[in-house]
Amino acid sequence: MKSSGFRTIAFRGAVLLIALLIAWRMLASGLGEHYVRQALLGDEQAVDQALLWNPEHPVALYLKGKALMPDERVRAEQLLRKAVALNPGNAAPMEMLAYLLLDQGKQQQADEMIVLAVRRMPAHKNIRLNAARYWVERGELAHAMENWAVALELDPGLGDRIFPVLSRIAGNEQSVGMFQSLAEAPPPWWDAFFEYLSKHAKKLETVVAVASIRHASAVPLSRTERKLLVERLQQDQQWAEAYLVWINGLDATQRSYLGSVFDGGFELPPANAGFGWHFPQDKAWVIRRKHTYGAEGEKSLHVLYKGENTPRKQLYQPLLLSKGQYVASLRTRVDRLRIQGGLKWVVRCMGDEEKLLGEGPLLVGASDWETQRFRFMVPDDKACTGQLLRLEMVVEGADEQIVEGELWFDRLSIRKLE
Repeated sequence: MKSSGFRTIAFRGAVLLIALLIAWRMLASGLGEHYVRQALLGDEQAVDQALLWNPEHPVALYLKGKALMPDERVRAEQLLRKAVALNPGNAAPMEMLAYLLLDQGKQQQADEMIVLAVRRMPAHKNIRLNAARYWVERGELAHAMENWAVALELDPGLGDRIFPVLSRIAGNEQSVGMFQSLAEAPPPWWDAFFEYLSKHAKKLETVVAVASIRHASAVPLSRTERKLLVERLQQDQQWAEAYLVWINGLDATQRSYLGSVFDGGFELPPANAGFGWHFPQDKAWVIRRKHTYGAEGEKSLHVLYKGENTPRKQLYQPLLLSKGQYVASLRTRVDRLRIQGGLKWVVRCMGDEEKLLGEGPLLVGASDWETQRFRFMVPDDKACTGQLLRLEMVVEGADEQIVEGELWFDRLSIRKLE
């Protein structure tokens, strides 16, 4: 009986001891986790507390190794390797270890470690960004661009950080060829990058070089790319090159409307790009193509002014005319147009809009369909290599005024005089 009672007491004591050990382990683990969270929030002292309660916590080991990196590299490497062994799925200590190995001159081991880090967490944007930074330090821009490309797919908002770097790479003759693989299969963020490049590149040659790489690929330039390239060429006053890029993007139907004025009958929807019609949006007007009596084609252009403050500069089309004398012709109809001064079509130099080459008759009041003509001359002037045909308001000392009423336009053409 005594032996049986002793065994019962011993068994209960063992159970109690195991329970206490489990409780202690849970307490230690919980406190370790608590201090790790504090450390991640910026409490530097909490890392040591976390390791005191749980010396095997992989995140605490990583944070401690990271803190020791500048001064105690040997100890830092030990802690980082232990963190990797305890949690092989976390790439953060692997990346830190890769930098440490690289600093020690162990280049092959460092490369293998950064590759392993990316393999462990391929869809983590910060891992990708850090890997890109590593490869930049290694002078391997191609590997860096691979990681930037994935990071941008994971988070397109990273463009603000990555696009400036990619633009600098594009601006270097020795490195611009690295865009070849991206150009062959443009990623979803490519148009956004090309927009940044076309607007921020200091040299036109940088934009043209990247566009040429894209053009040489099996994937045609997108509508966005072509539009941005034309705009940058126009901005740099390369009118002939801009016209060539624009016209090569037109389909067969659009090409049938080519002339000194593109689609002078307003039969096509406006693309608001290149050397086609640009219909600016404004609360003061509604610009649309409609069928109406007296129209010679399917559509005419209708401009409805809503009695608001109206900008002076209105719808327009860039032109590419050689030097010489020209006559512009168009059919107009004015419907209860109330305005001080009036409206008129003008032709200006694209490179210097202050240079007025010619202007049409004043539009005001009311009239039925009538044909109007006006002459102008394109001079042999670099600033006038490209021209601008635009509807403008006649207004003295202001850039806007109240306008109410309607205008109709049809069959607008320009003919060179021999």
